[in-house]
Amino acid sequence: MKHITFVSSCVVFAAMTALGQGCGSTSGSTFNEGTSSSSGSSGASSSSGFDPNSPDSGGGGSDDDDDDGDGGSCATASAEATRVPVYMLLVVDGSGSMDGYDGSVFVAGEREADPLAPTRPSNPVGQTGKKWIAIRGALSAFADDLAAKPDPNLAVGMYLFSSNATKPANQADVPISFVDAAHATALKTRLLPPVFPTGGTPLAASMNGQLPILKAYSPAAPVKPGGKYVLVVMTDGIPSDGRQACLNAASSALSGTPSVLTFAVGVGDVNANASTVYDELFVGDLAVKGGTAPAGCNPTWSDTNMTGTPCHFQITPGSKTAQQIQADFLAAVNKIRDTVSSCELTLDFSSGNVDPAKVNVEYTSGAGTTSQIKQDSANGWTYDDPNAPTKVILHGTSCDTLKADPEGKVKIILGCKTVKEPGPGGPN
Repeated sequence: MKHITFVSSCVVFAAMTALGQGCGSTSGSTFNEGTSSSSGSSGASSSSGFDPNSPDSGGGGSDDDDDDGDGGSCATASAEATRVPVYMLLVVDGSGSMDGYDGSVFVAGEREADPLAPTRPSNPVGQTGKKWIAIRGALSAFADDLAAKPDPNLAVGMYLFSSNATKPANQADVPISFVDAAHATALKTRLLPPVFPTGGTPLAASMNGQLPILKAYSPAAPVKPGGKYVLVVMTDGIPSDGRQACLNAASSALSGTPSVLTFAVGVGDVNANASTVYDELFVGDLAVKGGTAPAGCNPTWSDTNMTGTPCHFQITPGSKTAQQIQADFLAAVNKIRDTVSSCELTLDFSSGNVDPAKVNVEYTSGAGTTSQIKQDSANGWTYDDPNAPTKVILHGTSCDTLKADPEGKVKIILGCKTVKEPGPGGPN
């Protein structure tokens, strides 16, 4: 934690967080869109809260109502800000359908030569389901990316249900942990040959077994405390133990303590039989019940109602290759990571009384250029609760700018009159 310093009569906390860590772009990723639940929509306004031409005044704008009345120090208190940590558990479908098996035969067109198992005993020899090759590759790339940029604000674990190496649903599989090189290897190894998909889709049992493990997670150094709890369900099938039980689990987790957000990634063709093969309505409902449906999504999105966008992450294999499906999986998991962890900064007002009308935010790029981010709900920053703020949340282009610069740094400035973006996007 950096110390509080004084700059041009204002208290400055340098939240020297490399915001790109844990949410930097990788090849094939589509998460850098600026429309996540944490970063908000860029909105229709053409104004931007991020002002690259703003000089570094150090005071966050003029102090028109200087408390001491003589133009001297406007500092009234100090505060600290840190990124909100995330504790993420991946629940991965290892059922037979991920191997292109429909319960009786391998489906034509759903399998490819497996680059990691060219001699695998199969029909034909050396082939594996495209969906399995894809999710294995995507999550391996995800783990490698996390290990390349170790982030104490993110801990990740995994539970693989079914497969030829399944574990009891109420036991930890790959434990939630800080992702260094060793833990990345553990995540990847869980999906590598000789592990292959087989069996049914006991999703309800898996969720009900793993949610208590996630909720009981207590971060240990270097992972930071006070984080969000996130469950990510990745599946291609119909739960063999009931859809409603899965929805109930997601709903209860959201309303429980600690609250758990449930994201849903569905991989399947929307024209498939919804009773026996793939039900996109169920996957969308899982996201809704889990509290992760983006604003404006269509909760009844399906093959008969494709207006708008689905509430879940939809991956449609169709005639795509395993490599193309892998890119879709990787984009989805990166978008989830981005949504929950990019642009929220926690404020600590315990060291003094801070006037929420006298807080400003500045950004320093990796190249050393300092700019001001104005208070603006579209493309600047807002509080989580204007009456009792605990977080500063960055939105739209300001969030995108920070995410795009791994070396970018944020300063939370206290004591000087808040500079706001005029117009519809700015606070009243």
